Amino acid sequence: MKFGRPRSIPVWPALWGWTVVWALIQVRGAGGTWRYFLQGEGLLFGQGPGSGLHLYAAHPELQIGPISFVAAWLIHFIGPMHGRVLAVLLMSCTGPLLLAALWRLAPTRRAPGRLLGAGLVFLPGWALLATHAGHLDDVLALSFGVAAMSTAARRHPVLTGLLLAAAADSKPWAAAFVALLLVFRGRSLVLGLASWAAGLAVAWLPFVLYDPHTLNAAHFTIEVARSSSLRLLGVMASATPSWDRPAQLLLGCGLAAVAVLRGRWAGVIALATAARVLLDPEVYGYYTSGVLLGAVAHDLIGTRHRWPVLTLAGTLTLYVPRLIPHLSLSAMGLLRLGYVVFAVAFVLLSRTVPDPDAEPLPRPAGPLVTDRSL
Repeated sequence: MKFGRPRSIPVWPALWGWTVVWALIQVRGAGGTWRYFLQGEGLLFGQGPGSGLHLYAAHPELQIGPISFVAAWLIHFIGPMHGRVLAVLLMSCTGPLLLAALWRLAPTRRAPGRLLGAGLVFLPGWALLATHAGHLDDVLALSFGVAAMSTAARRHPVLTGLLLAAAADSKPWAAAFVALLLVFRGRSLVLGLASWAAGLAVAWLPFVLYDPHTLNAAHFTIEVARSSSLRLLGVMASATPSWDRPAQLLLGCGLAAVAVLRGRWAGVIALATAARVLLDPEVYGYYTSGVLLGAVAHDLIGTRHRWPVLTLAGTLTLYVPRLIPHLSLSAMGLLRLGYVVFAVAFVLLSRTVPDPDAEPLPRPAGPLVTDRSL
C-alpha cells in the first residue's frame, strides 16, 4: 500500500480535528489534578509554615518541580476558574504541536500517512494526560524533552542542556533525558552537561540550602499498585521500596544512553518513559501518554517503517487493556512488562524496513557532530 503525496492527505486538519474530538470526550472532569498545582503555587509564593523554600521539606507528597508551580502561578493569575480552564485549553493544544516538532526532525517527510497514523493513535492517550488529568508537570517535562531533541539535532549543546534541565525541573523523573547529551562530543558535551547541571542547581539548590530536609522528599513513598510491574519483579512490599526511585532513574538513563551511543538518539524519551512505567509503584493511565510520545518520536525519526510500530504496540498493550472489563491485575502488569521489553529490543536491536517512497535516512551510527555553543 502506498500513501499519497502530502497535498493529497489533509494531515494537519485531520489531527487537529481528532484532538478536538478526544478533548471533548475527556472534558468531563477535565483538569482533575489542577488542585495540586494550585496548592503548590500557593505554598511557593505564600507565607507561613511550610511555604516558600520550605515547600518540599514540608510537603514531600508534592512530587512536582518548581517550574511547574511557576507556570501554574502564571496561568492562575490570568485564567478563569483559578486558571483551570486556561490550563486545560493550553495543554489540550500541545498534542499536534509536539507532533509537528517531531515531524520536522524526521529524515524524510514524503510519507505523511505515517505521521497521520502515529497521530491518530497517539492523540487519544495524550488527551488523557493533557485534558482529563491536566498534569501540567508531565506535559511540561515531555515538551521540554521534545524541544531538547530539536536543539540537539541543530547542534546547540548549551540550549539542549538547559531544556533538559527544565524538563527535570518540571518533573524529577525526566532527569533521565540527560542521556540525550551524549550525542555531543568533546567540548560540546562538557558545555551541555555544565548547562544541565546549572539549570538543575538554579531550580533546586535554593530549596536544599534553605531547608536540608528538602532531600527527604526523594524518599516519599506511595502504595504499590497490585497491577504494577513491580509485583511481577518480586516486590511484595505495600509501599515503595527505598531503592525504587533511584533504580527507575538509573535504568531510564542507562537505556537511553545505550540508545544514543548506538546512534538511536530518537529513542531517548521512549526508553526513559518505559523505565518509568516498569518500575513505578503506580499505574495511572496518563503514564501511557509519555510512553506513546516517546514511541512516536522513535517511529517518525528513527525508523522508516510504513506503520508506527512502537506507537501501535504501546497503545495495544498499555492503553487498550484498561478498557477491557474484568482483565486481571496480573495480566495488566504482564502487558506492561512485555511492552518495556519489546520497546527496548525494538529501539536498540531492530533494523529499519526500507520504504521505497522515502529518501535514505542519515547514517545513525555516529554522533551529531557539534562545535557550536548555542
